[in-house]
Amino acid sequence: MKVLHLASANRWTGAAAPAFAETEALREAGIDAHYAYVGGYKLEAKLARVDFAHPIIAKHQNPAAFMRSLEAIERLIRHHRFDVVHAHLTYDHWLARFAARAAKTRVARTFHSRRVLRSDPFTRSLIRRTDVLFAVNLTLIDAVRGRAVAFTPPPLDQRQFTPEGPDVRALYGIGADVPLLVAIGKLAPGRGFEHVLDTFAAVRRTVAAARLMIIGHGELRPALEQHAANLGVTEAVIWAGYHEDDLAEHYRAADVLLFTAAGSDEGHRAVIEAMGCGVFPVTYPLPGIEALLGDLAPNGTGRGGNPENLALQVVSVLGGDMAELRRRAYERSDEFGYARSAQRLSDVYLSLF
Repeated sequence: MKVLHLASANRWTGAAAPAFAETEALREAGIDAHYAYVGGYKLEAKLARVDFAHPIIAKHQNPAAFMRSLEAIERLIRHHRFDVVHAHLTYDHWLARFAARAAKTRVARTFHSRRVLRSDPFTRSLIRRTDVLFAVNLTLIDAVRGRAVAFTPPPLDQRQFTPEGPDVRALYGIGADVPLLVAIGKLAPGRGFEHVLDTFAAVRRTVAAARLMIIGHGELRPALEQHAANLGVTEAVIWAGYHEDDLAEHYRAADVLLFTAAGSDEGHRAVIEAMGCGVFPVTYPLPGIEALLGDLAPNGTGRGGNPENLALQVVSVLGGDMAELRRRAYERSDEFGYARSAQRLSDVYLSLF
């Protein structure tokens, strides 16, 4: 079986990373899988040496660019004779639909967020003409009426995200015995970082030595720095900036991941990555989060979705057997490793033939 994944994203964040991880997972399982993406950005430099990644989707999204991208995808399909074209965003879903029609291949689509599940006639027609559907968040399954949707959470690269290896505590001057919380994401409105800081301030009232590391960059940082100052926690907050290749080292430094809002991709990938590094997640009761946490949910989900209750949960976790909680988080992460992710995908693909 041969599969082509399409992701018309121009950054590693969002749908691009989990789509690429699914491609890698399938290849490790012995399936000839390839990845097509938007060329001309930093993502192309990152993937330049990956022979199964093809920067053939045009940068712009207009009729002329669509036709250029479509022709390139059709050539790739003809050359490799793909059995399935698997789209991840709406734009590449349309590309897949037209390309597959000419090549007579099957079309798959993963939904990465609720906002793309529109009810307009074009979307309904596109979904109706798609062979199989997937969703990265369990709660998105019921949003697609009249169709079976398979739950495929973001795959975890266990070569990178593992408890074994160095961490960055020494780099940031954090002692080995200092309780460290971490939060990650784009520093933008609606990403929950005000709640992270409020939660941290409440935690500090009980665990005065606690520190907070925020991983990410964005236009909201000055406002968040001012919010930290207003809360009186400035000296205890580390603004680590954006990290990609050394992200696991930053996760490993932490005891607890604070997770208060979904990102542009609602698969909650950070929760899975943190667990892979043996970091215990404490989260708001976000849609789909319990499907990721499993038996960790009672300890890892704050009640009520507010900073005070989340802080109580964090304090409880920090006061518990951290070694045991880390072990449980790591064991839970195995559910999302490449082997199981590839099995989930291939079982559905094979049902088409």
